[in-house]
This record gives sequence, C-alpha cells and structure tokens, in this order.
Amino acid sequence: MYVGGYGFSVAVSVLAIMITVGGICLGIGYATGNRRLKEFGRDELNQCVINGLLIGGLTALFLPSGLVTTVIDASVPANAAFHCPAYLGSNAAICFADGYLSGSGYSMGGASHASILSQSTGLMIGLLSLNTVLGLLSSMKISIDVASFSLQQVLSPVLSQIQFFIKALSTVSISVLVQSSILSAIAESATTIILPIGIILRTFYPTRQVGGFMLGVVIGLYVVFPLTYLLNASIINSYQISLSNSTITSLSSSANGLDSYVSSVHPNANDTGSIISGISPFLSSISEEVSGLVDTIMNYISYFIMAAFILPAFSVVITSISIRETASILGSETSFNLFEMI
Repeated sequence: MYVGGYGFSVAVSVLAIMITVGGICLGIGYATGNRRLKEFGRDELNQCVINGLLIGGLTALFLPSGLVTTVIDASVPANAAFHCPAYLGSNAAICFADGYLSGSGYSMGGASHASILSQSTGLMIGLLSLNTVLGLLSSMKISIDVASFSLQQVLSPVLSQIQFFIKALSTVSISVLVQSSILSAIAESATTIILPIGIILRTFYPTRQVGGFMLGVVIGLYVVFPLTYLLNASIINSYQISLSNSTITSLSSSANGLDSYVSSVHPNANDTGSIISGISPFLSSISEEVSGLVDTIMNYISYFIMAAFILPAFSVVITSISIRETASILGSETSFNLFEMI
C-alpha cells in the first residue's frame, strides 16, 4: 500500500501554511486585543497540532509494515486465500474476500472451499443443460396413427422450477461480481487516493469536517469492511450444503433416454398401449428425481442468498457504523441518512 508521495507532501505543506495563518491571527489578536482573532488563532494552532499527529500517525498506520497491516494479517488465517491478483495482495483481508467471493477459493478451519461464484455457476451450468434437454422434449410431439400428443403439459412445471433456479443463481452471480468489483476499487483507491485527500482536507479549516469523514471512510472500507467477510465465511461454512452432481446427471440421463425413445417412435405405430407404457417409466423416473432435486436446490438457493445478499448487508451495516464513529472521533459531523437510521 502506498500512502506517501504528493498527497503526503501537499498535506505537510498545507499544515505549514495553516500553522503560519494560526500564528499570524494569534499575534494580531494579541496586538489589537481582538478576542475573536485570538481564539481563532489558538484553536487553529491546536488543530494544527492534531493534524500533524494525524498525518504522522495515519501514514505510519498504513505503511506496509504498519499497525493496520499487522492487525489484518493477524486476523486472516495463514494461506486462507489460494491466490489473488497482485494489487489485492497488500491487504490480506481483501485477498481473502476475493477468494471467498469470486476468486480461486479459500481455506478455513483446515478445509478448502470453492468460491461462491464457482459454486453458483457450476450449479447453473448443470441446470442450463438440463433445461435445454427438457425444453426440447416438451416441444416434441408424438404421433400415433391419426392422434398426436406432446409432453409440454407434463414437463412445464419442471421447466418452470428449473428456470426459476437459473434466474436466482444468475442474480447471485451478479451480486458476487459487484462485491468483488467494490473490493477491488477499495484496494486500488483507499490508501492511494482517498487517504491523502482526506488528510489534506482535514488540514484545511473550511474542509476539516469533510476530511475527517473521508479518513473515517478509509478506515471503514479498507479495514473493517474486508474483515467482515471473514465473519461471513465462518458463518456460511457452518451451513454448508452438499449437492451431488450425480442427481443432475441421473436426471439428464433419464431425460436423454426419454428423448431417444420418443425420437424412435414411428408415426404410423398402432400399438398405443406399448408406446405409452414405454414412456411411463421415464416420466416416473424424471418426476421422482425432480422432486428430490427441487428440495435440495431450494436449500442450496437459500445458502447462496445468505452468502450473496443477507450477510453482505450486515457487512455494510457494520462498516457504516464504524465510518460514522471513526469520523466523529476525527471531528467530523458529516452524516448521511443511512448512518442516522443505523
């Protein structure tokens, strides 16, 4: 992480200017007996002392070997994230959150886990394949002499359930990708852009409260928010649900078997009873397997909704509270309705 450069230099220069302004106002106030100038100059010098301590303290805290890095590294289990991009590696908590959400996976409690995105897309691909096969079957017509019938009415409820699951999994995947993008933006900008700007604005008298708020935002987003994903992962791992691919494979096999059987029926066949009796075992097998699959996938969807929506909402609440309280400590009265509601 990089906190020096122009931002630090500008902050030091502005601090020197404000010390000069405070000293001049204090001197003029004493010389003229102006009480307001004396109070302003004294308050400004006091704030300059605080700002100087903040500049030095925050710069030291966010250095690669600073306290923030030490605390984050101590909080994240060793080798918790399998791999993450280099620009995320400076913050172990963000690296872990990336692996947990959409990266190459993560490790917790001695066990390795795939990311939420990998799990949801894997299930979605299986359901898409199944939806394609059943969709083709539902569009086929079976002709026997002068009569014909289709499987659309039989398979329509099954297709509706599968399509609902696919939409739900798509929403989960989008949510996870958005969260990963937010974490990437935080890793790129928190200590390199927002922190220096916050220090500079905290030094200026007119923008002091805005600067304090921005410093609170940096601490909340860079430290608190990524660490909440450690808590989320520990909670979600206690509700791990296993879905065997053999269930989907078996269902696809039954559907393919029915497809092959229907395709082989001759249009002029007159043995209606034998044809229907040949279709019945496939439909019975599909019905039984779908019944068991729907219950399991419903539990799995609940698992994904908790991971992609409910737990991140608590992360946002905790982060918002930390930003509000930290900004208040740094002398900012800036607030938004969201923080006031919390």
